[in-house]
This record gives sequence, structure tokens and C-alpha cells, in this order.
Amino acid sequence: MTWGGVWGYCGLMAWTVYVGGALVMEFVWRPAQEHLPMAQIGVACQKMGRRYRWIALLTLVVAGASAAAELALRDPTVSLSVNSPYGRTVVALGACWVALVGIVSMMTFFAHPALHVRTTSDLDPDARAVARERVARAIRRMDRCLRAELVLALVATLVLATLSAGGI
Repeated sequence: MTWGGVWGYCGLMAWTVYVGGALVMEFVWRPAQEHLPMAQIGVACQKMGRRYRWIALLTLVVAGASAAAELALRDPTVSLSVNSPYGRTVVALGACWVALVGIVSMMTFFAHPALHVRTTSDLDPDARAVARERVARAIRRMDRCLRAELVLALVATLVLATLSAGGI
């Protein structure tokens, strides 16, 4: 196996783990949490989110590094011009990768921490209602981020699949 093959294999495995994780978060974890008591949802979301974000970021970094290595080791006769199908595909994949890293970073550093802000137990009923609404907004924001991430990951997968036919 050549170095290009090794990088391609690493990138493929990283991408598979990433897309699989996004599918599990949307189609397994989100429906399962609807049936948990509210107190358990918070703890479960916190633990799932902490694990998922680092796995997602790591797999995206590995996929990006393998793509960069594949580009460096590519056949020099293959054009990276946006006028060629291969070049357009590389640009589209790069844009998807940047957007995915942005979404996962936003979830990691902004959306997920907003779900776990602690409130004191001595709140009056109005303040408690405001705190619950803040958490509900954070949950809706996280849901939108997870769905956007999944859609973009699936689009990137379809774009990547076009490379075997020469690109888009």
C-alpha cells in the first residue's frame, strides 16, 4: 500500500466514524432522550455531548489531514482548476469540511455549554420559568445544529462519492 493509499484509508475510516456518529446522534440519541425523565436528559446530554464533540473534531481533523495528504500526493497531471470536475469537487469538499468544523466547534464551545448552565434552587417561579425557557432555547439551538451537521455531512458524502466518476 502506498502512502497515498494509507492516507486515503485513514481519511475514509475517519469520515465513516464521523458520519456514523452524526447519524446516531440524530436517529438514535435524539428520539431516545424524548422518553427520559427531565433530570436524566440533562446528565445524559452532557455526557453524550462531551464524548461526541471530541470524537467529531478528531475525526474531522484526521479526514482533513488525509485529504491534504492525498492532494499533495495526487497525480500532477490532474488539474485543481475550478474549471475541471476534480477541482470543483475538491473546492466543494473543502467548503463542506470548513462548514462542518465550524458547526462542530460552535456546538462544542457555545451551544453545548449553554445547555448545562446551573441555576440556583432558590429562584422565584418567574425566574425559574425564565431559566427553563433559556434551556429550552438552547435545546432547540442544539437540535438545529445537529440536523444541519448531519445534512451537510451527507451532502459532503455524496460529493465525495462523485470523485470515483471524476467529480462534479
